[in-house]
Amino acid sequence: MKASSLSDRVIPIAVSLGIFTMAWQLGAMAIANDILFPGPLTTIQRLFVLVGRGRVFGPLLQTVLKAIAGLGLALLVAVVLGFAMGVSKILFKVFGPMVTIIQSIPIVSWLALAIFWWGVGFRSPMYIVFLTLFPILTINIAEGVRNVDSKLVEMARVFQFTRSQVVKDIYFASAIPFLLSAMRVGIGIMWKSVAVAEFMVGTTGLGRGIADAKFAVDTPSVFAYTILLVLLGIISERVLDVLTKRVGRLA
Repeated sequence: MKASSLSDRVIPIAVSLGIFTMAWQLGAMAIANDILFPGPLTTIQRLFVLVGRGRVFGPLLQTVLKAIAGLGLALLVAVVLGFAMGVSKILFKVFGPMVTIIQSIPIVSWLALAIFWWGVGFRSPMYIVFLTLFPILTINIAEGVRNVDSKLVEMARVFQFTRSQVVKDIYFASAIPFLLSAMRVGIGIMWKSVAVAEFMVGTTGLGRGIADAKFAVDTPSVFAYTILLVLLGIISERVLDVLTKRVGRLA
């Protein structure tokens, strides 16, 4: 049964990757110019060269640290504000439009401001990640808390649940599925945001590596760094899947 379940997961992924790689190779063969569109073999070879020269691990670590720092800050603020908005209708009406406005502002606008506020370096990409994820997480947490059945809260009061028990076992438990769903959407956006921010205002990281490769007209390196960002996205989604399953078992 387990072998069948494993094959059900592995085979579709292998087929999908095979089709994608084949289409990539056919496109590279049709263009026949590695500067314009390098193929998968050329890209993988360049990735091994970058790894061998030690030009991957430092930028990779910097990108991960910026993304995690931005995500952590977004979670911290979103949990507090989202919970408050979910509990209070007044706060939801006051802060809801503000959060929506922040979510509607394009990354390029935040990048322009980030240069003036923090200059180039570590902080600007971190805050770009924060500003990108914060509205998504806040709105979903607020909706999760607002989704709580009022009768369930009344029942908890009848049975003399403490305030901390009501918050933890009812409100917070209701918000967790919404939070995990928001994080699933936000993770892909997170890696794109940090890469764009590093490309524009970063001094280190994979996005900076893409920028340097672009200026050097080194398209295979652009593709190689992009593969690393894709792998980060896939790994983080798998970690979130494991976390979601464990939360489901606890529930």
